[in-house]
Amino acid sequence: MNHRSGAAQTSWSDIAWLAGLSGVLFLILLSSSSYVASLPFIRSEWGLNNTQSGLIFSAYLAGYAVSSLVLVPFTDRFSPFGILIIGVVLTACSGFLFPLLAEGLWTASLLRFIYGVGHVCVYITGIRLVSHRFAGGRRATAVSVFVGSGYAGTTVSYLFMGILLGRIDGWEPAFLVTTLPGLASIGIAAFLASGRIARSPSVVDSLGRGDGLSNVNDRGDADGSGKAEVSGNGGWLSLAPLRDRRLVLVIVAYALHTAELFLARLWLPLLLGAALMLGGVDPDNAASRAATLAGLMFMTGILSVLLGGWASDRFGRTRTATLIFTVSGICSFLAGWLVGLPFTYLVVLGFLYGFFTAADSAIYSTAVTELAPRNLVGSAQALQSFIGFVAGTGAPVLAGSILDYATVQSAWILVFSFNGVLALAGIACLIWLRRVPLLRITG
Repeated sequence: MNHRSGAAQTSWSDIAWLAGLSGVLFLILLSSSSYVASLPFIRSEWGLNNTQSGLIFSAYLAGYAVSSLVLVPFTDRFSPFGILIIGVVLTACSGFLFPLLAEGLWTASLLRFIYGVGHVCVYITGIRLVSHRFAGGRRATAVSVFVGSGYAGTTVSYLFMGILLGRIDGWEPAFLVTTLPGLASIGIAAFLASGRIARSPSVVDSLGRGDGLSNVNDRGDADGSGKAEVSGNGGWLSLAPLRDRRLVLVIVAYALHTAELFLARLWLPLLLGAALMLGGVDPDNAASRAATLAGLMFMTGILSVLLGGWASDRFGRTRTATLIFTVSGICSFLAGWLVGLPFTYLVVLGFLYGFFTAADSAIYSTAVTELAPRNLVGSAQALQSFIGFVAGTGAPVLAGSILDYATVQSAWILVFSFNGVLALAGIACLIWLRRVPLLRITG
């Protein structure tokens, strides 16, 4: 099949549908970074150390990882939109309850865990829905729009919360304001599920027919038959996708990307705050300014996700992802050394860091839907999410432990150098992927 044919027939109804689904993800995630932005105040109020702070953050990732094994495979059997709506409700409500009910490590971790359960239902199911609706050479671009809306939500959340912390007395009411758009998104999701934005009959659903595989290996050796159908799994998790070494390598690369991304998302704002305080800024102002700056830095990921998806459609999945990992790794190795130098240096690097840590997200998600057998896409996505977010759960906690036990002079250098090592491992994984022939999974 010509990759361009599906893209050329995309209709306005498809664009409106994609905009609506992306809007739902954006709105529910406007509270996703409110915990990190509020962390200097929460730590003081609850008496948390760095490791405990990382545990609360990672409880959300743990909820995402564990639930992905159970819930995402259901999309192979049940209505994906039904699962998506359940996720919207869980995410919106748990976010709303956090500033009202959380009182310490355990209650905060529980609510963050539920938030992660809801997020996986929306995010991974949404990727599958978009991959179904958009075919051919524009699939990764469409997935990038959806993934980019998630980055928009999480990064605008930093900015939104940073502004509110400077204007509202107390982190709880500021946090509460950021959750209100998520409640509104429930209605939008229900409208989309009603089917009133009809699918264009001219758009071919080619998911499961081998489209895009030549983009995955960058050499054009796919013959369109690489996604053989295997016996059904009844909506339960199947480990059959792990029999394809290429899928395993894509998933491991995604896991390293996730670990790198979430370590940066938790600790870069605190690195900025530490640098500001070394420059003489008082702690409260430093926290507000750091959250706002981090939000602006991570907002560049909205554009970079789109550009990364477009580049992978044009130049190949692994080639593009390797370049992105290279630049983000360099930024990681440099970040810790800039504390104590003029703050402008750290700001410039932070914008590059925010851009490149996000840019490859849609590449791995698209590659998994392209390589997985047609009736096991849900299981493949579940394994991707679980393995990726287990890595993402551990990295921020380990970084917090480094900060607790390392000397002040070396702590930030060690934390972000560790992130650079993750990027190096990702590059090695992608180089290996380019040398593995296309395999076929059979029952």
